[in-house]
Amino acid sequence: MKKIGIIGYGNMGKVILDGFLASNILKPDDIIVSTRKIFKLDELKQKYPGLEVVSSNIITASKSDILFLFVGTSDIKDVIEEINEYISTNTYIIYISAALTIDSVEKIFNGKITKIIPSITSQVLNGVSLLCHNPLVSREEANYIENLFNNLGTVKIVDESDMDVGADITSCSPAFISKLLMEFALTASQNSGFTMEEAEEMIIKTFYGTSKLLYENKISLEDLISSVATKGGITEEGIKILDSEMPQIFNKLFHKTIEKHEIIKKQLKEHY
Repeated sequence: MKKIGIIGYGNMGKVILDGFLASNILKPDDIIVSTRKIFKLDELKQKYPGLEVVSSNIITASKSDILFLFVGTSDIKDVIEEINEYISTNTYIIYISAALTIDSVEKIFNGKITKIIPSITSQVLNGVSLLCHNPLVSREEANYIENLFNNLGTVKIVDESDMDVGADITSCSPAFISKLLMEFALTASQNSGFTMEEAEEMIIKTFYGTSKLLYENKISLEDLISSVATKGGITEEGIKILDSEMPQIFNKLFHKTIEKHEIIKKQLKEHY
């Protein structure tokens, strides 16, 4: 078994590491973790006594065969430069920044690299993680990482050129969907005797049931709309409004997010 090193234990690092341990895909003894705020790992250390926790990224890097960088995009370069002389080209680096291209990372680390875009929904072992490997990653190594993330939901291998929109679909969309549901609940409460809390509860439960129905019964989105929005009915009138208004909203959304991806990429390339 290879030694797994993890640098960083922020929101997404916590989701992924906790998921690896809870699913038993990794044993605590296989893992070494370092983070700036080491006290954040006290509870995890108590739950998994075999987990090695250190305050030094260098110690983590020097002991690891596979190294996960769960740090902010702006910190990845600094972390790699800090540990570079303590790792080799046999070290396998995995990072989780959508905007940071693999070729930028290759400028400071000439080795095996995988870029992963996870989702907060991995916290409930669902959702989609997007993966892209550089050519130095062997099929065996790729399979190993893909298997790890399959335990947190579903893995989809994508071209890096599709990572931006892919990230909007899988990683950003929980926030987008929550915003849509929140506005739906707010407007519903303003047009009825329901409180905001009551409307939110009904909408969330209905959304959960809708997702389950679509997924488990393998129903397409279009078929479900047709089943509910019967001709001449009330739902059909609502769908007409959505057909009229939503395309331009989502076009604006993707235009803005893609523009932001490009701005960040440009800034990062200058940094590297």
